Amino acid sequence: MRVPKSIRRFADPLFERIPVPIVGGVNRGLWWNLASAGSGYASGGRAALQMAYYVSLMKSGDVVWDVGAHHGYVTLCAARQVGATGSVHAFEPSERNRRLLSRHVAWNGFTNVVIHPFALSSYNGEATFGGMDTSKMLHLGGGTEPVEVRTADSLVASGAIPAPAFVKVDVEGAEAELLLGAGELLKKDVRLVIAMHSREVYQQCEALLRTAGNALVESRALTACANSAWPGDPDLYAAGPACSGEQREATRLRAAGF
Repeated sequence: MRVPKSIRRFADPLFERIPVPIVGGVNRGLWWNLASAGSGYASGGRAALQMAYYVSLMKSGDVVWDVGAHHGYVTLCAARQVGATGSVHAFEPSERNRRLLSRHVAWNGFTNVVIHPFALSSYNGEATFGGMDTSKMLHLGGGTEPVEVRTADSLVASGAIPAPAFVKVDVEGAEAELLLGAGELLKKDVRLVIAMHSREVYQQCEALLRTAGNALVESRALTACANSAWPGDPDLYAAGPACSGEQREATRLRAAGF
């Protein structure tokens, strides 16, 4: 049963401060907040297949970018996977989401995570952020919250953030704009899993990635919707031209349920 907004407005700030254990899945044994413990987060069933192939693409010592980190479910998984010699850079423009993300990182004692308040896009500047009545679907250009916008290329070129080995992208329809600001990054030894929120966005992203020389693997969900209605946000895997062993990676992805 969904709790009415009028009640959640008062209850959530309290429940957000109460830790509950994640009892299954890749984040088993870590701590989450009670207010957002539903939808499979505390049970560990949240996007189980998706989390399995994320894990297959991250290894000890990697630099991982979690773009659209939300409350940090993927961030926690990545921090555990890359270990003390790796690092995770979590990008989350929403102040409320970032507060919970920071809390989860602190509760679990991860010191290899850096949280950034930026939205990644095709330009450096400012924009508004927000949108629908769910924290999972906030997007650049929606709402009224002012946020900083950066390009991936400018962050790497300035030395502010190291280039990643793996990037998870879930930015609610702004994927093509993000890739436009990552043209140099896409030419390197980087692997990405990108959530596609519409057919039009997929076509734009596919063209940009192929132009940059990336090898692509469609998820089963993405392949299945070629001639049908768009089923939510199926994933696309991309690997830069400097990556090696892509056939092996594709096989591993398929084995993990991609």
